[in-house]
Amino acid sequence: MWLPGMRDVKMVKKRAAIAVIVLAMAAVFSSGMIYAYFNDSETSPGNSFTAGTLDLKINGVDDPVPATFTATNLAPGSHGNAKMTVSNAGTIGGTLVGKISAVSNSGGSTPEPEIASGADNGELGAAMTITIYRDANANGQYDSGETLYFNNHPAVTSDWDMGSLAAGGSLEVSVYYDIPTTVGNNIMADVCTFSIQYTLTQTP
Repeated sequence: MWLPGMRDVKMVKKRAAIAVIVLAMAAVFSSGMIYAYFNDSETSPGNSFTAGTLDLKINGVDDPVPATFTATNLAPGSHGNAKMTVSNAGTIGGTLVGKISAVSNSGGSTPEPEIASGADNGELGAAMTITIYRDANANGQYDSGETLYFNNHPAVTSDWDMGSLAAGGSLEVSVYYDIPTTVGNNIMADVCTFSIQYTLTQTP
């Protein structure tokens, strides 16, 4: 049975249903639940950091390094030479500095000829000269153009700059000692010991 107003009620219900559907779809789109944008992602794996090294060696070894030379029975006019290789076995270059250190002078025994020269205070170190230089051609001689690092008595302990030493690089260094012929009996049986110290510092 049709009654007046029934069409209007149906129309209102239909419009209400449509409104609900529209609102629901708007909520879905606004929430981002449905989308069709292109996307791509990549990964870079295994990233790491590794520190380099400075590894100074003398004649291929680390401390304790054997003595470069041990000279005995020295007298006025004695001289000699010893060679060493200073190398950087690390992966980073540095600046090399050398110095004489740990100097010790002893009178040793005091034989009768030395007594007449006065007190025996270990005069050998002050009487002799040490020359340290870059022996570019490794011939054991200080040649013209080679770099002189030290030329003095072993009691002088100031640093001497030896320049840059690259990773994997090396320097041939010679040490020459000389006792002048003018030295007298006061060095008899004296003993002079010292260290040659090298320090490699990272280049900024």
